[in-house]
Amino acid sequence: MKRTSISVVALFLALAANATPLSGDNALQVEVQRNGGTYLLNARFDTSLSQCAAYLYLTDYESATKLPGILDSKAYRESDNTVKVERTAEERVLFMRIHLHSVMEFTEYPNNKLTFTQLSGDSKSFSGHWLIEPTPSGSTLRFEGRWEPDTLLPLFIIDHFAKHDLEKRFGEIARLAEEQNAELSGKCPQATRLATR
Repeated sequence: MKRTSISVVALFLALAANATPLSGDNALQVEVQRNGGTYLLNARFDTSLSQCAAYLYLTDYESATKLPGILDSKAYRESDNTVKVERTAEERVLFMRIHLHSVMEFTEYPNNKLTFTQLSGDSKSFSGHWLIEPTPSGSTLRFEGRWEPDTLLPLFIIDHFAKHDLEKRFGEIARLAEEQNAELSGKCPQATRLATR
């Protein structure tokens, strides 16, 4: 029987997450639409991370192991702006434990954007991007993805996962961003403001 690919989304979304969902403080929004066998995923949340700190947070690929179920996450720099990430996870789906493996390629646009595509793994396809938008109080992180699972599970089961579990996982990502704010902000140059006369 084919292995399911439900966790491939979780593998990517677990860029660095290890927490419980936030309260409404971060204006978390998650939208999932299914078009045939393809899922369109959109999410956004506000964070106090500066644009630089948010970029550092999203590109800390190996810290994905902080999320329960992520067993391994290794990043290999291919070029100045390209990173290959291998992740292995264990998920429970309908009382079964499933080991999943994926290889993703990330293209980095410092302090602005991070794009990704699955090179191999347990989905037919998975691609998308993160956008970092500066705000007066930090930044807004926007995620857009396109996921086509490769599974024998009925789509109504995947629909349930997509609508319920993804919101929790994005909440985890948002919460960890806040937890790491001080550490990440210390790695970024201080923003200078122009003096007005």
